[in-house]
Amino acid sequence: MNKTKHSASPRMDTRRRNNQKNGRRPMRLLTSVLLLLCILFAFCFLFLRSSFGKIENYELDLSEIAVNEQDANLDDYQTIALFGVDNQDNKIKDIGSRTDSIILACIHNSSKKVKLMSIYRDTYVSIDGKYDKINAAYAYGGPEQAINTINRNLDLNITDFATVNFKALADAVDILGGVELTVKSEKELENLNAYIKNMNKINGGDSPVFDDTGTHHFDGNQAVAYSRIRYMEGGDHERANHQRLVLQAIMNQAKKRPWKLKKLIDKVLPQCKTSLSTGDLTRLSLSLPRYSIEDSQAYPFDSVDTKYGGIYYGFPLTAASNAIEAHAYLFGTKDYEPTEELTKISAKIEAITDDFGY
Repeated sequence: MNKTKHSASPRMDTRRRNNQKNGRRPMRLLTSVLLLLCILFAFCFLFLRSSFGKIENYELDLSEIAVNEQDANLDDYQTIALFGVDNQDNKIKDIGSRTDSIILACIHNSSKKVKLMSIYRDTYVSIDGKYDKINAAYAYGGPEQAINTINRNLDLNITDFATVNFKALADAVDILGGVELTVKSEKELENLNAYIKNMNKINGGDSPVFDDTGTHHFDGNQAVAYSRIRYMEGGDHERANHQRLVLQAIMNQAKKRPWKLKKLIDKVLPQCKTSLSTGDLTRLSLSLPRYSIEDSQAYPFDSVDTKYGGIYYGFPLTAASNAIEAHAYLFGTKDYEPTEELTKISAKIEAITDDFGY
């Protein structure tokens, strides 16, 4: 018996064609959105690359920098040394500028979580075998000497840096609309107001002083003054904490106001110096929304401030044990074993603190 084949009705054919068309619409829409995103990403990439061309790029002589490869966990992070130079003329000199602030920004390559670690400017370290405050290293040999000193005294592998002056920091805060900071004591308030007047002379401007303690909205000169306060309870330790708070506040503001990025780049970056390439800076900027500051600490974790040879220093107790703690904090390394060089540096510093009874 022959079976008769029934063809679909015209109505069913029309419905099938409509369904096929409807099925293709979401795919076309998705393709269009992806294409638009690619165009926007390419535009942002090219825009940022052209803007970053205004920054002064500094090619480090890596032959002058010791790099530690003993801690394998360091490969999972990018660590950038951030230097703030203390020059009344706001010029960044390769040699002759002491670093008013030293902050290590440690970025996890995949999660983009950031840990900050200040290094107290008075920390007693080995600078190519000669012992002095760590803030003198930049003055003696520029960025290479400063980075080399950090690497050798903490067993790190830093090969990138960025240096800013007072004006760049103040401009960044102003462009981002200011930051919220807290003044905790009358002594801190008194010193803050003195530094605000000093910053008005250095940077120009007429930023007002504050009448009382508490949380206030700070403009650029006020925020830089806040980061420079030294004569308060806690001394250099509290000063380093202030610097981290200002940096955190700037980063938070930048994430909230991404439309300010163009003005920030155009105004601030020409006043900076860095070893980061245009490509590096572009990639870092495009990842900005993903960055989150996970924690901030200061090095040395255990130290004593005392006079030696008539000068105040911060002596690590000990350099080796503090480096072990730094590796645990920054990279999650358990039971890190310091290099032979760091062990020798630590022993020399320990001999001095032993004489003091510590």
